[in-house]
Amino acid sequence: MVNRWAIGLLSFSLLAVIMGCTRDAAKEEMKKYNMQAYQEGNKEAKTEGSGLNGQFLNTMKDLFKDHNIRLTNDTYAEDDAGNMSYLYRMNGDSSQLITVHIFTDEQARINGIKELYGAGGLNETGTMDNMIFAQREAALVYTSAGKKKDQYTEQVKKVAADVLNQLPRRSNDKPK
Repeated sequence: MVNRWAIGLLSFSLLAVIMGCTRDAAKEEMKKYNMQAYQEGNKEAKTEGSGLNGQFLNTMKDLFKDHNIRLTNDTYAEDDAGNMSYLYRMNGDSSQLITVHIFTDEQARINGIKELYGAGGLNETGTMDNMIFAQREAALVYTSAGKKKDQYTEQVKKVAADVLNQLPRRSNDKPK
């Protein structure tokens, strides 16, 4: 009698464990089928710098660090068309910003930069300057404002081309 009771309890316990694992496995499988796992992984990779652009962003930070500029307070955004923007403060200063825009292609970059900043490469207002460097589907924008306007202009000019040259080529791009 005790033996049957122990076997029944053991069977019930095993069944509960199997059902629990199956339920968790089913949840994970459902995430795969409805693309939730893919989307979560992509978002994590992009925001943590370990995705397609991760090596590029880390190299950019190193290039700026070589000119005594720490890029801090990372912010990431992506629009519905797949264009991405990464924004950084320079040495923690909110009036000195570096923004890297990575568009889906070169024409999207041309249109997007024109829409965001106007037509010119240097867009000045009374209190703010935007210095724009563009190559292929990417643009690096140095924005400075206030009393420290243009504080890092020379360093950014020295680094910008090197940063944009580090951008990974898309598979259908051919080196120019």
